[in-house]
Amino acid sequence: MGKVSLLIGPIRQLVTAKSMPWRYGDPVLVIEDAGIAIEGDKIVDVGSWNSISRKYEGKCRVSAEESLVTAGLVDPHTHLLFAGSREDELELKLEGVPYEEILRRGGGIYRTVNATVSATDDELKKILLSRLFEVTRYGTTTIEVKSGYGIDPSQEIRLLRIINESLTSAPIDVVSTYLIHVPPRNMDRREYINAVIGSLDEAKKLARFIDVFCDEGAFTVQETRDILREASKRGFGLRLHADEIAYIGCSDLVKEFNVVSLDHLLNLPEQNARSIAERGSVATLLPITILSLMSSKRPPVKALRNAGVPMALGTDFSPNSWSLNMQYAMELATYLLGMTPLEVLMAATVNAAYSLSLRDRGVLQPGYLADIVIWDIPNYRWLSYELGRNKVLTVIKRGAVLESTLMGTVISKECA
Repeated sequence: MGKVSLLIGPIRQLVTAKSMPWRYGDPVLVIEDAGIAIEGDKIVDVGSWNSISRKYEGKCRVSAEESLVTAGLVDPHTHLLFAGSREDELELKLEGVPYEEILRRGGGIYRTVNATVSATDDELKKILLSRLFEVTRYGTTTIEVKSGYGIDPSQEIRLLRIINESLTSAPIDVVSTYLIHVPPRNMDRREYINAVIGSLDEAKKLARFIDVFCDEGAFTVQETRDILREASKRGFGLRLHADEIAYIGCSDLVKEFNVVSLDHLLNLPEQNARSIAERGSVATLLPITILSLMSSKRPPVKALRNAGVPMALGTDFSPNSWSLNMQYAMELATYLLGMTPLEVLMAATVNAAYSLSLRDRGVLQPGYLADIVIWDIPNYRWLSYELGRNKVLTVIKRGAVLESTLMGTVISKECA
């Protein structure tokens, strides 16, 4: 009998992708009365509990007899690092005040920029770490964090440094992205693009990806093209905020560049789904933002499915879309976008990991990271069927059971 550090089982139902990425209609692995063997931070074996319990002896065991077990959630699109809030602007929006008027009054994104730039490094680190611990309570085990609220390249580098300095204290894995968010109000646009390009060498030491907000009111297709071209030369992974406010041709850039993920896509022309599929890119959908925008627009989920595009889900946590809960994004993906519970689970695990170019997690198979969620529900259909409750019982990160005080559940000290 082999010795391992952790056994999970018996498990009422285990559900996972068989490989990545997952496309609509691909097979999945569903095991009733399942078990998982873990050694260190990796999964060693997955199968029936009868088989796993006979083959392995665990230093520690966590039972999940009444529970669903899945890979840990991955949030591939967040604006987690900023100071301040804008809750008062919700009332203005409800009164019909245009965003341009909110900006004129000193609100909107530039208000968040001012608050963030004015905050000290220690204040921003504290904010970031607090949010990283919070997301873990909802089952997120890996998260992408963008800069973007500095605007000035030197401030963006500062934010990237703060993200990196927080990694050792974070309870989960963090992927950093350099976001080119909005043009400054007091600088020539061409000069600004040149300044951004001039910051790329330093940013590359701190960020895995570059992301450009290409849209009406943000950056033009040509400006985005110029940034992506230079970022690609320096080895950045490429991401895009595309076709959120309007279609101005941003998603067409997937034909020119190896864009890993195109995000939002509320105004994506259906025919462009084929181009995304041909490139092998991911469509990352953000249903919480649709709700916060009070928008009637929806990304063309059926066209993306039919084209064979892998779809991921994220929270898009920001001052305008204030939710750290990936479960909420999953629930809304079903009720707003018509995605099935299985499709939602794959979008929030294997495909979200794939969208971050992470090939070592999001799947419960031997050799993958032991990032796992034990749920207080009996099967995967409950994930987006039940609304509004934190359905997490236990989070396991790299083979370690997170402290019971974090999750509100009782775990033996040997497992904590």
